[in-house]
Amino acid sequence: MKKVIKLIWVLPILIFGCKEVKEEKPITPPNVIWINADDLGRELACYGNPDIKTPNLDQLAQQGTLYTNAYANAPICSSSRSSQIAGMYPTTINCLDHRTINMTELQDGIKPITEYFKEAGYFIANGSGRDYLKKGGKRDYNFIPDIKYPANDWSERAKGQPFFAQVQIKYPHRVFERHEQNPINPETVTLPGCYPDHPLLKADWALYLESVQKCDDIVGWVMKRLEDEGLADNTAIFFFGDHGRPHLRDKQFLYEGGLQIPLIVRLPEHVDAGKIDKRLVSLVDVAATSLELAGIESKHKMHGKVFIGDEQEKRDYVFGFRQRAGDAPDAIRSITDGRYKLIWNQEPERPWMQLSSYKRSEYPAFTVYRVLHKNGELKAPYNQFMADSRPEFEFFDLETDPHEFNNLVSNRDYQEHFNRLKSVLQNNLKEYDKNQIPESEETIQKGKNGSQKYFKTKMKKLGLPEAPSDEELLLYWNKTLIKAN
Repeated sequence: MKKVIKLIWVLPILIFGCKEVKEEKPITPPNVIWINADDLGRELACYGNPDIKTPNLDQLAQQGTLYTNAYANAPICSSSRSSQIAGMYPTTINCLDHRTINMTELQDGIKPITEYFKEAGYFIANGSGRDYLKKGGKRDYNFIPDIKYPANDWSERAKGQPFFAQVQIKYPHRVFERHEQNPINPETVTLPGCYPDHPLLKADWALYLESVQKCDDIVGWVMKRLEDEGLADNTAIFFFGDHGRPHLRDKQFLYEGGLQIPLIVRLPEHVDAGKIDKRLVSLVDVAATSLELAGIESKHKMHGKVFIGDEQEKRDYVFGFRQRAGDAPDAIRSITDGRYKLIWNQEPERPWMQLSSYKRSEYPAFTVYRVLHKNGELKAPYNQFMADSRPEFEFFDLETDPHEFNNLVSNRDYQEHFNRLKSVLQNNLKEYDKNQIPESEETIQKGKNGSQKYFKTKMKKLGLPEAPSDEELLLYWNKTLIKAN
């Protein structure tokens, strides 16, 4: 396999006017680091958000390439992380149901890329942010056996041994945390257009942005450490969110907010520094690209495409997948070509706002929407989300409707694009979905029981009844988020 990046640490041997010929240093395999932020959308200063300060990620983008059209292929952590580490779509490895209850082994010769790195002589590590030395990083894989990481930290490798390390950052996953140095005023933030202008939602959004700033702090710590240890010039760094942002219409759904992620890649010697890349990239591509950078060939054909260097492959479409999440069973698939977006609700009888005990306990918007709707105060287009059922297909023009409110399925002017995406999606799902094992009603009930137990425990912790009314929850959120400010 060709190397996609020729990692040379010296100037060309012959330079005009230079009498000396410098000896070339031996080419050594690059280290590869994944910095994986939990539940992070594109709300960074380097992506144009004016309400937030992310100096370390801004610097990383200046030193590398910022990808403006990168997507996760599942809008929830365990499904996405399983897909990332295998370089395969989560349905193909039976990993789409969140925290899959009836896990299976990876089939068809598929292996996590950690195995390929180990076989090539790499040291592998997985640690948790600044707690790297004390605590292993989040895995959340939906297959067996679990990956055994020999260490949390790359410092435990043999001298000169290349490494593949993951740094797992818990931010901005809920529960959000305040950023004491750079607090954000809820009254001045700009909510995404898919949400109504409501004081509770703005307060929640401001806390989300502060948690993103805490993520940025840890990225700065990682970058400084690489510099201090003399590793920066021979390390490829991939920074990304494991899926989209943790808000009502985003996480767990295949709308843009649930799948859009930031992706910044800094290569050794800062190749392509300051570049902005507008191509479609899927998070499933990071595994294939990481192996290619290290000159390692996978034994199984990955769904991921190489998006860096001489061997890069063009991606025409990005696919999205959603199945059961806690006590909210579902089956949704999506496809986009970057301009047009098709969502296939395979169980359209389920409402968008079916009970999700996790979201009801953690997301103020879940309660705000229910109370406003009950009182007839949730206006269009936001009230669409409260419908008793969904259309089987949703089709959007992302250029004119980036918040995905105007379903164009019945619009004759768009039939050609709708039919094209529908055909590509359904044809590809014949392969991608073939290994997905449907959960039995008994298994789904186990998922529901676990989520509802979580909800009761959370309510007790908050000092609320086990089964609070929406009005009681709303009072709690007002007291916590509004009065606290």
